[in-house]
Order: sequence, then C-alpha cells, then structure tokens
Amino acid sequence: MAERDKQNPGHDETIVPVEPGFRKPGPEVRRREPGRALSMPVRVAALGGLVAAAAVVFMWLPNWVDDQQAQEPVAEEPPPPEPLEEPGPVYTEDELEALRDEADGLLAQLLNQQSQLDRRSAAEWGGDDFETYQELGRSGDDAYLADEFWNSVAAYEQALGLGEGLLTRSIELIDAALAAAREALQAGNADVAAEQFSLVLQIEPDNADAQAGLLRAQQLPDVLALVRQGEDLERSGDLEGAVRAYREAVALDGLWVPARSALDALQATIRARRFDDLMSRGLNAMAAEEFEEAHELFAQALALRPDSEEARNAQIQADQSRKLEQIALVEARALAFELRERWENALSLYNDALQTDSTLAFAQEGRARAQYRVDLELKLQNLVDHPDLLFDDNVLRDAQLLAAEAAGIAPMGPRLGEQVESLDRLLRLASTPLPVQLQSDELTEVTLFRVGRLGQFLVHDLELRPGAYTVVGSRPGYRDVRMTFTVLPGQSLEPIRVECMERI
Repeated sequence: MAERDKQNPGHDETIVPVEPGFRKPGPEVRRREPGRALSMPVRVAALGGLVAAAAVVFMWLPNWVDDQQAQEPVAEEPPPPEPLEEPGPVYTEDELEALRDEADGLLAQLLNQQSQLDRRSAAEWGGDDFETYQELGRSGDDAYLADEFWNSVAAYEQALGLGEGLLTRSIELIDAALAAAREALQAGNADVAAEQFSLVLQIEPDNADAQAGLLRAQQLPDVLALVRQGEDLERSGDLEGAVRAYREAVALDGLWVPARSALDALQATIRARRFDDLMSRGLNAMAAEEFEEAHELFAQALALRPDSEEARNAQIQADQSRKLEQIALVEARALAFELRERWENALSLYNDALQTDSTLAFAQEGRARAQYRVDLELKLQNLVDHPDLLFDDNVLRDAQLLAAEAAGIAPMGPRLGEQVESLDRLLRLASTPLPVQLQSDELTEVTLFRVGRLGQFLVHDLELRPGAYTVVGSRPGYRDVRMTFTVLPGQSLEPIRVECMERI
C-alpha cells in the first residue's frame, strides 16, 4: 500500500460506495483520513497566501460586482448544485473482512427473527414499526450487495433491535388479548371474546388457550340459550326438564360457571326433596310395622345424604324393630311347632335365633325344651319299633322308668300319648309271664339261664316273661347239650326237651 502511494502521489486509496438504501449514523470505526500530512514551512507559506488573497478579494470584489451588475442584465439565479455525495470511510482489507463476517452473523440472526415475526403475522399488527423493520432489512441487504458492510451492519443491528421490540410486543399483545377475551367470555360477550381469541391466533396460531377459548366463545350463544331455558323450566316447576337443559349447557361448556352452578344447585334441591320423601315414607312404613321396607327406604336416604344422623338413627330403629319382629316371629313359629309336636323344626328355629343373638332367653329355654323332647321321642320310638329290646331285664327296667317319665308330661300331645300308650302295652306284654314246659330223662342235670338250676326231672313247668332263654343239660359221661328258645308275648311255646344222649 505504501509503495502504491509513492507511485501515485496525487491519489489516495478509496472505496467508492454504491448509493445505499439506508444509512445510519455509523458506529465508530477505525479509518484512515484521506490526503497526506504537510510540513510546517509549507503550512505557514500557504497560510500567508490565503490571507493576502482574502484582502484583495475584500477590497476589489465589491466594486467589480457593482460594475458587472450595471453592465449586464440580471439573469435568473441558477439552481443550487447537487450536493456531493459524502465519500465513504476507508478500511483496510482485514477490517472489511471483519465487517463482512459481522454482517453475515447479523443477517443470520435477522433471518431467524424475520421467520418468528412471520409466524406471528407481524404484518397484520406491526404497523409502521414493522414497515420500518422491513425497510431496514432491505437497506442492509442493499448495502451488503454493494460491499458497504459498515452500512449493512448498522442497518441489521437497528433492524434486530426493532424486531426484538416487535416480538416483545407480540407477547404483550397475546397476554392482553387473552385477558380481554377471558373477561369478555366471563361477562357473556361472545363477540368480543371471539375477536380477542382470533387476534391471539393471528399472532400465534397454535396457542392452545386461544383455540379452546375461541371454541367456547363460538358455543357461548347456545350455552346461554340452554341456561335460560333451564331457568324457565325451573320456574315452571319442571325440575327434571331444567336439569336436562343445564346438563346440555355443561356438556357444551363445562367451564361455564353459571350453568354448572345452576345444575349443582338444582340437583341439590332435587336431592333434598328426594331425601325428605324417603324419610317420610320410611317413617310411615315404621308406623305400619313394615320394618323391612322402612329399612330399605332409610338406606336410600342415607345414600343421598351419608352424613345424616336423622336417617342413620331411623335406620337403626328400623333394624332393631325388624330384629325384634324377626325374633318374635321365630318364637311364634317355634311355639307353633311345639304345639304340633314337631320338635326337630322347633329346635332348628331356636338354634338359628341363638346364632343371631346368643343371649335370647326364650331361645335358650326353647332349645333345651325342644332338645329334651326330640331325645324322648327318639327313645320311645326306638322301643316301640324294636320291642325285642324289652326282653332284656335292664332295658325293660329303663323302659318302665322312661314310660313313667313320659306319662308325667303335661300337656301331652297326641303324638307323645300314642308313643306312651304303645310303650305301655309293650311293657305289659314284656312283663307278663307265659307258661313254658321243659322235659328231660331224670338223668340230665338241667340249668336255665336267667332262672337258675332246675335239676333232674321228667317234666318241669315254668312261667317265663317274654324273651330269649338258654337251657343247658349235663350228664356224666355224656356230651352237654345247649338249647336256645324265645318266649314271645301272646304266643304259646311247644314243650322243650333237654336230654344228654351222646356218650363221650
């Protein structure tokens, strides 16, 4: 560069700029001043010449101007000359390269910012600021293409600053529009709410709050109509119809507070009326001693109002009354079975009652009574069905005691009386001796078990109670004989011969 200056002493190295679209008072940059520095003597001589020339002009120029004006006609004043374009600053090659890199970086940021503003439809709401923003961008581009990187940097920086302001304003616009839309929606102004939500969607099309809010605003007229319909039905007394209208409104917009509040309040009123009706019907059932029905009605009332002490106490009372009724019914049925001498059925009822409440005195007493009669019946019936058991002396003795015990029961029902009568007859038969004749050879020693030793005889007549008997005959030198016979009530028995005839 220095060598080139020496070869061209009358010319400085400059960069001729293309007319820029936008110039900003540039940032301070390092530049070289055009021209060369003069020595001190030359500067003094030049200064003196300038002073002398000024004096001559000062003394001579006015007279010369007057003479010229007198001699020449006055001509139209020519237009002022076009101002000369201010020459651009001079940069070194390294400085220009640095400016180009800076401009590239700023341009990349600006393109990203431009994309954000386009997505937010800044052209629709940015006004003059957005137009200026675009102009700055174009000016920066023009300067960049003209290699005036210092101007493009300045324009891009100014555009980025303005763009940041527009982005900030978009956020503020969204917040303000959402607030206004929600307020309008809450006030029932569907048009204003839809307008504000639409504004938000112009700036931010994927804004979920605005999308949901716009849908609510569009449905709000239908919601308001349903709420008014519900209010009219409620005033006319058609509560169920009003509930349906409010539910339709809530189904359209579950966030619409008046519809939800009206539905909740009306449902509470219906539940209260239903509760009162159930309690009234339950108390009427109690008065009619329909305790099972009363229990169910009070249970339904508790389902509507679980914390109601009134319903809970009424249900407890119904349960107690139902229990007492059931106890009384069990006692009555058991006594009926006793009167009909169906002791096993009575015993089953008493056992069931004691499983419910082991402290029931009537059931304890009834179970003991029924169990005794069941056992007695079984014993009596067994003896009646098997009279041969009475042939045993011990059994006969026990049966006589049992018959006496049964005969002492009062009142005696027909079934027990029949059993006692049958046993008494069997006891008389079993106790009445019958004639029995034993025959022998006067050589055989005869012994009759249950009676004793009879000795040697030809004929021995006895009277024996019904039963089974064993007779044994023995004779020295002969094999013993053993015979078993049964004496049956009311039957005669052929003579029984006992004689030892087989020698040993």
